[in-house]
Amino acid sequence: SIFFDFRSLWGEDAPVAELRHWVSRQAAANPRFLRQMAENALRNEPPLGLVRDFVTESGGAHDHTIDLKLRGLTPFVDGARLLALAHGITETGTVARLRALVDTGRVSASEADAWCDAIAFIQLLRMRHHQQQAHAGQPLDNHINPDQLNDLDRRILKEAFRQARKIQARLALDYQA
Repeated sequence: SIFFDFRSLWGEDAPVAELRHWVSRQAAANPRFLRQMAENALRNEPPLGLVRDFVTESGGAHDHTIDLKLRGLTPFVDGARLLALAHGITETGTVARLRALVDTGRVSASEADAWCDAIAFIQLLRMRHHQQQAHAGQPLDNHINPDQLNDLDRRILKEAFRQARKIQARLALDYQA
């Protein structure tokens, strides 16, 4: 699905824009393709349990951690990509796609704002974690232990994951995936 994030890096932009518009039209006109994209987008569920506590990895090198990139950001990235494809939006960045969905009336401003805020907070935690790892001379990863977060960060992260659930619920409903 990352193919749909292509953009021009060098040379003429016009052929890339033309290809992007063609791909966008083809995707929007194919309900089966959109449903399959939705099924793919629903595979990485946010790590919240039934009692609203975090679901962490068990065993291995990342025991009792959450992969913020895979489990936190991917639901937003995949959801925004699918919604953009379905509605002919040619933006390539997640936040830009969500803002364009608001501009076209496909998503409410409050919904997009909540999703963008959730993305920003998860990214903030990732960057803070990377900074701590770099300072300690450790290799960078995206795995945080939620027990090491302060109470406020834990609450905000839970809400961010609830927002990820909301975008996935919308995909499941819209595309019956």
